[in-house]
Amino acid sequence: MIRIDRVHDGPLPPQARVHEAALTYDQRVKSRLAVLCEDGVGAAIVLARGSVLRDGAVLAGPDGEFVRVRAAPQPLARIRGDSVLALLRAVYHLANRHVPVQLAADHLLIERDPVLENMLRGHGLHVEHVELPFDPEGGAYGGGHAHAHRHGAAIDEVSASLGEQLSIEAHRGRVPAP
Repeated sequence: MIRIDRVHDGPLPPQARVHEAALTYDQRVKSRLAVLCEDGVGAAIVLARGSVLRDGAVLAGPDGEFVRVRAAPQPLARIRGDSVLALLRAVYHLANRHVPVQLAADHLLIERDPVLENMLRGHGLHVEHVELPFDPEGGAYGGGHAHAHRHGAAIDEVSASLGEQLSIEAHRGRVPAP
């Protein structure tokens, strides 16, 4: 079993041996995980807590081994609306519940949840079950899986995701409560 302990940045060495591992979203938010790569090699992934692996991330180990992560197909709900406003309303309700959401121009993807699906149908949205790779938005202020808000903290607006930029703009100019 190989040990993997960090996300690799930059180009791979010319002779690098890169293993591939397809992981669900739940697996990609864990900091400690044992996986079987597609070539049969086992990998012990030990990363900093709060790490969220994105589709295509390359991980590295101290022995020069690499693992490329792919988002594995998993059971999801595809949400469609009859208008952009209907989809925005869905995003509002899902974000209010801190639900991971993958955004597209004409639909949303969430992990299947009968309670959420019924709520969305109640708002006039269309819910369809699909099996697809899931790579939701990174989350406010850092791409992690945390639920704490860091209002007033320094924010890198240039590299913020679309959702983060919208949140920053919405909070700009607000007077903090006494």
